[in-house]
Amino acid sequence: TQKEQRIIELNNCKSAQPVNITYCAGHCDSFSMYSMEANTMVHNCECCQEATTSVEQVELTCADGSKLQHSYTMVQSCQCSKAECVEGTTPTPQRRRRR
Repeated sequence: TQKEQRIIELNNCKSAQPVNITYCAGHCDSFSMYSMEANTMVHNCECCQEATTSVEQVELTCADGSKLQHSYTMVQSCQCSKAECVEGTTPTPQRRRRR
């Protein structure tokens, strides 16, 4: 997991101090290759995403001086998970005309 500190702002309310925000980032296995059996491109995609999370609370102070409790999600661990490869990202091969 990656971590950064950020002030949380919501509807004119914000945290007094920056809070730790965790997120997933990294490289996972992916490939695109031509399959002779299927006569098409075959795609395998994996994406780095959260495996376990926890919910944290932070107190926000609003512009009018009121206080607000806000819940946010913290990433505890990440993993590479199968993902849908978006269709249509491979350009169609151009057929050459015979002269």
